[in-house]
Amino acid sequence: MSNFSSFLTRPSVRVTGKTLVKSPCKRNSVCSALQRCDRTRGAALQWKKNGSIGSNSKALLGSAWLRKHALSRVQERTRAVVTYEDPDTNPDTATERARKYRRVVFGGPEWVRHRSTQRYTRHIMSMTSSRVVQALLYPVSCFALSAGVVCFLDSQLSPWHDIIQPLKIPVSVFSLSGGALSLLLVFRTNVSYGRWWEARKIWGGQLNRSRDFVRQGLTWFSEEDEGLKMQLQRYTAAFAVALKVHLRYDEDMEAELKPILFPRELEAAMKEAHVPNHLLRIMSEIVIQAEMDPMRTTQMDENITSFEDALGKCERIWKTPVPISYSRLASRFLVFWLAFLPFALFKDLGWLTIPVEAMIALFLLGIKDIGIEIEEPFSILALEAICTSVANNTKAMLDTQERDRALVEPRGAPTLTLEIIDSSSKVEAKALGN
Repeated sequence: MSNFSSFLTRPSVRVTGKTLVKSPCKRNSVCSALQRCDRTRGAALQWKKNGSIGSNSKALLGSAWLRKHALSRVQERTRAVVTYEDPDTNPDTATERARKYRRVVFGGPEWVRHRSTQRYTRHIMSMTSSRVVQALLYPVSCFALSAGVVCFLDSQLSPWHDIIQPLKIPVSVFSLSGGALSLLLVFRTNVSYGRWWEARKIWGGQLNRSRDFVRQGLTWFSEEDEGLKMQLQRYTAAFAVALKVHLRYDEDMEAELKPILFPRELEAAMKEAHVPNHLLRIMSEIVIQAEMDPMRTTQMDENITSFEDALGKCERIWKTPVPISYSRLASRFLVFWLAFLPFALFKDLGWLTIPVEAMIALFLLGIKDIGIEIEEPFSILALEAICTSVANNTKAMLDTQERDRALVEPRGAPTLTLEIIDSSSKVEAKALGN
């Protein structure tokens, strides 16, 4: 067990940029990660259940080759390479952790502040604390340093002053190529925004369908099926949470579902390789168990199908980035364009080339960085708020179903009309005979 234990205590394991095991590693996290591969799923479940693994599984999961290089058996299926990343030394760790602060939900006060005429001053004053600016400090500093080198070589103090003069590039070169660069950046940002907005629409539909699904169950299920109604509400809320965790790499499925599902239900769910699919299957069984009219059963099944469609659409966005070749071309074009820009500016601007180069690099790299940030939308969308709305709305419908039913007049009851008494909108109800 020593090899496997040392494997579990590594800072983190990343597969194609997706953290599978984070420190401190928990048994459920390890199992959830290893279930992605058929070759290791059995060994992971055995370790979770018994606290030990066999010699063959131990060799598979705990070998030094696995820890240091790649899961060749997994790579045959997933084309993934395993690397290790120490959160304390990785420069992108702070940027990744900051993504959760972008999960904003707007209300009345937020919209008023967003439209405020003081927003320009506020945005300028907050530049130093901007996470986008902080993330770009390193590349912007590199471009500013390169501009400083060019300016120094052009100065009278430099022995290479005469050599740098013929290297001046006409500004027209950057004017002509700037249009192509702008198209690349704008197209990249628009495509990423389209992915972000599509994800938001999918989750908005998920909230609407969840409300409708529970409403149908509470209305159409028999009054004797109170247990099925409660279970239907639980699994509807659990599916939203499971889908959220399924689309993120830094959350624990078992910990998120524990407050929602009963222990027996949670244990059954965690044994499955694909938890959201398992929850949908249980929801279908609940609908069948209610023994409703076939027409109503079909209508409720359509909502379950819409949940499955939402799951598939989210997985499509999650697993398919913008074509890598396009991203690489845009990055290379931008880097070379900014690297050679000082050779066009130093003759006219002198030492002012350094701040000008830094500002241009900051804004152009910022546009590209925003496109990268929103390309994967699920870690920046406020999915927690949507899951909370699903749970609260459906639970409220469950708790108030008896009261709501009492508000409906029974068949054959006297008809009530409302008569306006005066202009202050006071009304009086009068009973009229049938």
